[in-house]
Amino acid sequence: MWAVLRSDANANDLSIMTLVIDLRCLQDRQYYERGIGNHARNLIRHAPAGWVGIYDPTLPPLPEAVAGLAARLSSHAYVPGASMFLNPSPFSPGQNFCARMLTDVRVTKAVCVYDFIPFDEPERYLRDQAARLEYLVSLAWLKRYNLFFPISVPTEARLRELFGTVESVVTGVGLPPFLDALPKASPRHILMVGGDDARKNPEVLLRAHAASAVLRDVPLVITGAYGPDAAAWMRMITQVELPGRVNNKEMAALYAGAVAVVTPSRSEGFSMPVVEACKAGVPSLASDIPPHRTLLPGMFLFGVDDDAGLARLLEDTLARRNEVMAAQAGLADAFSEQQVAAKVFSALQPKRITARRPRLALLSPLPPVRSGVADHSAALLAALRELAEVDVFAVAPYSALAVQNGKYDSVLCVIGNAPLHREIYDLCLRHGAAALCHDARLLGLATSEGLAGAAKMASEELDRCVTEEEIDVWAKDESKREASFLGPLARAARPLIFHAPQPAALCRERFGADARYLPFSMMRQVASITLAERVAARAKFGVRPEEKLIVSFGFLVSGKGIEEALAAFATLKAEHPNTKLVFVGEAQMELSAASKDAVMVTGFLDAADYRAWAAAADAGLQLRVGQPGGISAALQDCIGAGLPTVASRDLAENINAPDYVRRVADKPEPGEIAAALEKVLAQPRENEEARAAYCAAHSMQAYARRLVEVLTS
Repeated sequence: MWAVLRSDANANDLSIMTLVIDLRCLQDRQYYERGIGNHARNLIRHAPAGWVGIYDPTLPPLPEAVAGLAARLSSHAYVPGASMFLNPSPFSPGQNFCARMLTDVRVTKAVCVYDFIPFDEPERYLRDQAARLEYLVSLAWLKRYNLFFPISVPTEARLRELFGTVESVVTGVGLPPFLDALPKASPRHILMVGGDDARKNPEVLLRAHAASAVLRDVPLVITGAYGPDAAAWMRMITQVELPGRVNNKEMAALYAGAVAVVTPSRSEGFSMPVVEACKAGVPSLASDIPPHRTLLPGMFLFGVDDDAGLARLLEDTLARRNEVMAAQAGLADAFSEQQVAAKVFSALQPKRITARRPRLALLSPLPPVRSGVADHSAALLAALRELAEVDVFAVAPYSALAVQNGKYDSVLCVIGNAPLHREIYDLCLRHGAAALCHDARLLGLATSEGLAGAAKMASEELDRCVTEEEIDVWAKDESKREASFLGPLARAARPLIFHAPQPAALCRERFGADARYLPFSMMRQVASITLAERVAARAKFGVRPEEKLIVSFGFLVSGKGIEEALAAFATLKAEHPNTKLVFVGEAQMELSAASKDAVMVTGFLDAADYRAWAAAADAGLQLRVGQPGGISAALQDCIGAGLPTVASRDLAENINAPDYVRRVADKPEPGEIAAALEKVLAQPRENEEARAAYCAAHSMQAYARRLVEVLTS
């Protein structure tokens, strides 16, 4: 049965999960039971406990028997804490999938090497440009490994001819478990384990069988996926049974009923049928090529085109079958799966790492992009560069190389709830990274490419059918939203960091994610506002001494309670005519004509004018009417200015606001807001001690130190 993969982010502690194994070759059902698939499965069955398996979600799912062996599964190669990497199939397509592992100098990179047959016979295996390019790219990636596990001595010799002196251990290939319990059967046929590949060379066996009266009395069975034309051609030479591709149970029955097994290949890296026959207690004959010489004595070998010699050898083998079996007894003993795996994992050891400053990659928009996320990342970058070596990727198109490059100890993708972040978000999902999510939901990002995709995502999260109409309702009124739209990011990020505790808890509980809470930091200058600065600012903006100025910072969007704020201000102004409300930011919603006459909207301002409005104000007002988990840099700006402020309880609690921020309900009535504003306007402005303490505890420098600890622990 082929499994639906479980969540791949259940473990928070990766300290013991240092071995990563590429499982993508086992997502190919065609090769799961034989060859590379067999070797890979044998190895992972004996891998040290705690290993992490990587798979490609765009391929068929892993078999349940494979998925269940890993301590954790990852849909990409971004695995923090990895110190060893094993690739059982270096020429499977898409080796750049493992780029982060292969470029990380801290990781011991080991690889199983089977053969270089396509390189040596390009006219047969690399006939088109795409195939040649794919193979040569894989060959180039092969140079990144520092420990090689060739499956035979001839493969090791060819490896060194191509790559020079390398560290290598010849492993052989482990015998499949189905050989341990063969069914009882009377010997009846000559068996060749073949395949629709010319190098398997069935014609020499077909000719030998046809030429010998003795052999013609013994049925000939050749397995493998031969097409109708090939099958017809083979049957023209001699009578042959062609069962096609067989599973392990069928293969066991064929071995049990064989009088002899013939492997006439022109080239191989190893040759499983040769040793499988020996393990099964069946005489094994093979072509005289280097890999076969290392497995069988010369008396059991024949020339690849010598059908007459093969016929004589087969006739003699059938006549002396018991003697041949006795002579070959024990030849397969060195290839138990336990012995082969032991050679691999005893040689695979982590490197010793010298301490140094961390190397980080930061993917985020930066100013002059008009975004709170961009402003926060700019302030964060300045603080991070005091602690680490940081490369910044801030301009689209963002290259996948940024997240695939193993020279970085950590890659941090900064993501917000807007189309602006789509490209970084997609890179994180495909290649993995640490993610710093500035929002408790990603509805805006999810709907950036239409409602259909968002509806599918919500349906998966809530385990029910969510319609596009529901998504549209949620987008217009987030208080009705049921889905977080955080699932894909939660499953990809290592770790996923939030500035509020609620989304971190939700992602842990709903998605089994490695989600962390890192308290929000202040990102603008926090010097105390002096009396002279305040007087100058009020004069600059024409605020009269008797006027009470209320400011609200940030973009004007409906989710920030703009309508509630306007209604509250109307109530307050009826009682206190000298009250003034200014929205310091850019309007991204339409205000009524009456509202435009009653309040002022400044538009986007530079840093100096932004601070001047905070200096001139008597009170702040910062609301949010969505669901729990909100944060607000604008509210922190009010706190940094020592400005008595009215704020939604969720915002205030999530950023640990001091007492001079008065809380109102998250869905407040205008009367409640007006009453709260009246109280903060009446209280004396004596907040310096609390202001200074808050700024110290929430400085960007302190935040950067905690972030680096999270990213590198």
